[in-house]
Amino acid sequence: MRLEQTMAGWEARLKPRAADRWGGAPFLGVWLVFWVLGEGFALWILIAGGWALVTGQPPGPGRAPLEPAPALLTGGFLLAWLAFWTLGGLLAWHEFLRLTWSEDRLVARSDGLELARRVGPFTRRRFLPRDGLRGFFRVEAHTAVQAETTGGTVELTRNGTPAEQERLIAVLTAELRLPAPERLPPVLPADWRELRVPEGGEVIVRSPDGRRTAARVMWLIALPLAWGALALMREAWDRPSYGAAAAMLTVVAGLAVWGAVRLTWAREEWRLEPGRLVRQRRFGSRVREGFVGVGLRLAESTDGDGDRWFQLELLGPGDAVHPLRRQMHDPTEPRQLGQWLAARLRLLFEDRATPAAIARAEAEKAAWQAEQRRLLRQWLGEWIRQLPGFRRRGE
Repeated sequence: MRLEQTMAGWEARLKPRAADRWGGAPFLGVWLVFWVLGEGFALWILIAGGWALVTGQPPGPGRAPLEPAPALLTGGFLLAWLAFWTLGGLLAWHEFLRLTWSEDRLVARSDGLELARRVGPFTRRRFLPRDGLRGFFRVEAHTAVQAETTGGTVELTRNGTPAEQERLIAVLTAELRLPAPERLPPVLPADWRELRVPEGGEVIVRSPDGRRTAARVMWLIALPLAWGALALMREAWDRPSYGAAAAMLTVVAGLAVWGAVRLTWAREEWRLEPGRLVRQRRFGSRVREGFVGVGLRLAESTDGDGDRWFQLELLGPGDAVHPLRRQMHDPTEPRQLGQWLAARLRLLFEDRATPAAIARAEAEKAAWQAEQRRLLRQWLGEWIRQLPGFRRRGE
């Protein structure tokens, strides 16, 4: 990391570490070679097959013309596979360029943080006003530095060593003169919205913008599938051999249409009431109430792969628990949501994901494991002493 004082403010430039560059980049480079080959092969099959199906000509010398039903099913499968393959390849190219040809430039100005992230020949710039900044922190899983803002979290860099990133956080915090986290008022995370509902009152929902985009994409998938299913069903009326293919495509199209309908007219809401939070499902104008919570708890767990998960739980009467928000590696959004709800509804909020709480839980777990080992040794010792041979040797 290169850190220097400029006319605009403290400027930091970070590049990928050697361990990252020569660790993952060769593997991604080999994978991308096969990605290019697979992408070209799938595109060639789709173009050649589509042309043969439209013109009625054989796809190659000495071959029969394509049958509509098998061709449509094969083409639909290839289109779906190619969409995921292309998306995976684009993400891999981005990561490959980030590891081999990238630089992050951060400038702490008096009015905010200027960010320029270059990946390959592309540079993305962003400015974070000081009034919207709440703090900086590291995410250990990605060795990334992130900024907590009133509009959500923003990744600043994945470059540099952990020591350099810690130094960067200290410099940015001091230069921007950010207040201590406990002195900041709670804010609703950027992915959530507070809305008024027709029957009165307020609810919070996950961002409607993302849901509307997903609904449009789902309709673009569902309508061609429904049209293809109807065409194949008409064909199967005269040619019963197409019946199985028509039935399978109809089931897939029906599931796609149902998914688009749910994304368009159904959603999960959380109704805000003094002293409690009510989960409800809305479908059009109909609303069905569900779980009622009177407390909040942020818990941490680890899955089989060693990934850390942070879950905001809604506590009901007795021992009832319902998950509200779950996120991997980073507890910022679940914690922000819990703090905002606790202040808004006057609910108790127990944060078990703080470093002190995690250390206390690990100490309790270690003590419990030690006690279980002691009990197991005690039980084995008593069992061995009761063996006949052990008694004779003792006598």
